Amino acid sequence: MRRLFPLIAALAGATLAIAVAACGSSSPAAPAGLVISGPGLQSSASPWKPEYAHLSQRVKEMGLPPTGNEKFHIHAALHIYKDGLLIPVPADVGIITSSGFETSLHTHDVTGTIHMEAPHPFKFTLGDFFKVWGVALGPEQVGNLHGYGGDKLHFYVNGHKLANPAAYVLRRGDNIAIGYGPVNSFPHAPNKQILEEVEKGTGGFGCSTKPGGKAKSCSIRPSTSTTGGTSTTGTTTTSTTKQ
Repeated sequence: MRRLFPLIAALAGATLAIAVAACGSSSPAAPAGLVISGPGLQSSASPWKPEYAHLSQRVKEMGLPPTGNEKFHIHAALHIYKDGLLIPVPADVGIITSSGFETSLHTHDVTGTIHMEAPHPFKFTLGDFFKVWGVALGPEQVGNLHGYGGDKLHFYVNGHKLANPAAYVLRRGDNIAIGYGPVNSFPHAPNKQILEEVEKGTGGFGCSTKPGGKAKSCSIRPSTSTTGGTSTTGTTTTSTTKQ
């Protein structure tokens, strides 16, 4: 019996160690996936402003299509939450109004509406948008937010889990939610009324292109007024691409 005591003690210790390790690791391992890279990507605390200093370099790396003569024109919505509170997606991501520089993937306001405009169909990804924005993104990182699952990062698109966010190809009307914190602390399919209005041309800049229809370009150009600011162009394009 005395010989059994060391064995029993060893087994009990091993069981306790496993239990402690399990309790101390509430987040599962993140799935493999794309981590975007490039100069100027922010890994600081939110909110994140558009990073312009290295924007032209990052756009060149991505090979985004040029703006102008938009025949491919869709929108998606992006919502980011930390502990249940919304982190704003800023206006003018991908647009430098002072110089007139504009990318084909951009925002105009703080609603989280992503505009994708190009002369031809193009597979814009969520990683492309974050790279234009200048914010680090991977399966277990958004800016300075790290970790996956548990009380860390969660990614959803149209209410469904998204395992490889940076590689996800954005589609017309996509509703993307990223949450940092408990999985029930944020909506997985946020209200997308604004996105639907933009798609119909009744909200936002009223510049949506419906399949087979006409709409104004969302392009922003520097204002010629003495008060500064920006103004939308009034150009009209015809969509030839079905989504």
